[in-house]
Amino acid sequence: MSFEYACFVSYRHGVSSGYQKIYESFCKQLAVQVELYLPGMEVYFDTGRLGGGDFFNRALALALCRSVCMISLFNPYYFDPSHPYTAREYQAMVSLERQRLPLLPDGSRQGLIIPVVLRGTLPVEISSERQYYEMELLVPDDWKKRKFLKALKKIAKDIYIRHEAFRIAGVDPCRPCDGFEFPSEADIQDWLTDITAPPLRMPNR
Repeated sequence: MSFEYACFVSYRHGVSSGYQKIYESFCKQLAVQVELYLPGMEVYFDTGRLGGGDFFNRALALALCRSVCMISLFNPYYFDPSHPYTAREYQAMVSLERQRLPLLPDGSRQGLIIPVVLRGTLPVEISSERQYYEMELLVPDDWKKRKFLKALKKIAKDIYIRHEAFRIAGVDPCRPCDGFEFPSEADIQDWLTDITAPPLRMPNR
């Protein structure tokens, strides 16, 4: 088994420094908890993607493919059709799930995407199928609060359980990673339109 990262953190980049510091603080605290379960395995958190492009596509796709699972830090614009990069990351991990979960025994097939809701509400298509966490943070230091540290410990344990399932199965899910690519914007367009569509209103009675 050749996983390089415990998890890949997917998040919507913003322009506010405070916005970024909350995400950085999350990753720092999660990395501490992961280290206690999986010594030597890092949490992958990209801070250099400013404009996209082929180089970043390749580097990020490789990091995602070599990660045990993905943590998606959700806010209302995570699936923004105008900036679909996080949606492409999400669908890339869905593709890896389809390839990797059949390699595991039935009882070990847990999803490889763990949403963490910072603001907003997950689309029902996701909340009905995936385990997720809700954490409404105001400042970066909120991660030091007991309730958030307990949640981070649980997330780290979730990552560990997924890692161990692959280790015990004795499979190498990262073998095809050198050629792995993100789906294009066109590839995900229909799915993204569906998942961001407003819910249908019930007719008046």
